[in-house]
Amino acid sequence: MMTTMDDEKIDDETLLDAYSQAVMTTLDRTRGGVVALTLRGQRAQRRVEGAGSGFIITPDGYLVTNSHVADAGEQITVTLDDGSERVAQKVGSDVDTDLALLRIGSGGSRLHHLELGESRSLRVGQVVIAIGNPQGLSQTVTTGVVSALGRSLRARNGRLIDGVIQTDASLNPGNSGGPLLDTRARVVGVNTAIVAGAQSLCFAVPSDTARWVVSELMRHGQVRRAWLGIAAQTVPVPRRSVLHHGLEVASAVGVDEVLTDGPAERAGVRAGDRIVRVDRLPTQDVDTLHRLLGGERIGRSVQVELLRGPQKLAFDLVPAARR
Repeated sequence: MMTTMDDEKIDDETLLDAYSQAVMTTLDRTRGGVVALTLRGQRAQRRVEGAGSGFIITPDGYLVTNSHVADAGEQITVTLDDGSERVAQKVGSDVDTDLALLRIGSGGSRLHHLELGESRSLRVGQVVIAIGNPQGLSQTVTTGVVSALGRSLRARNGRLIDGVIQTDASLNPGNSGGPLLDTRARVVGVNTAIVAGAQSLCFAVPSDTARWVVSELMRHGQVRRAWLGIAAQTVPVPRRSVLHHGLEVASAVGVDEVLTDGPAERAGVRAGDRIVRVDRLPTQDVDTLHRLLGGERIGRSVQVELLRGPQKLAFDLVPAARR
């Protein structure tokens, strides 16, 4: 059967219309839950102001944004889609993932809110939609695709944010904290960063991370992470030692200092030791050690394997909550 140019044109128009319809439907279902944030504060006798985006996740007024937005000022004003303004209180902030939880009064009515989806189901090439307030232009919508998954992004405190989503949906200053959505109107990421000087390199913290952080902040006001009581850096391990001890990688976490009366000191860890595994999982660098020390390990005995000179030793220690 022959296909004419008119048929191809109709097919192209049909596809374009379906794409447009998906974006417009998503916007209709979600824009009421996207908010603009204005922040004001005082820094060394100088008045500072900031702006960003956020989105409501519960009908009683809890909302998510970036920690670098929420921490920009002490007074936080939230502007809803209908133009009304509410004062927000900070529930908690987690610099390690650049996420923060705020709350506004619901005014006795259920607020429009967005659903946190599962970012682990994302696929490269999938269409995503970003909504935010770049340069103060409220409810700006951009679209693109998931360019890559599993990126690592350095937070302001130097720690790595894992599993970051890379997208080419355009972001600009003011988009920070806004939602990255799939075409089913579910939040799959929290827009957080752009690469200055690069085109279409934008990043979002995955919704699976946001769900865990929100849960921690609601329960404890902070994200709990385990703490060993050491100062450390990533160090190489000689190939001879790797082969002799059957190690997976040729690097480890070198202990520079053991803090007094910390979990590591009580267990017998010394400065100069090289930590190679925690609960049989390789610790090839400091970032990996941080990732392994989640809140679930607080107060629970873990096994730390380390090299001390030519020997490989194992210690059981109980991590404390990070101070």
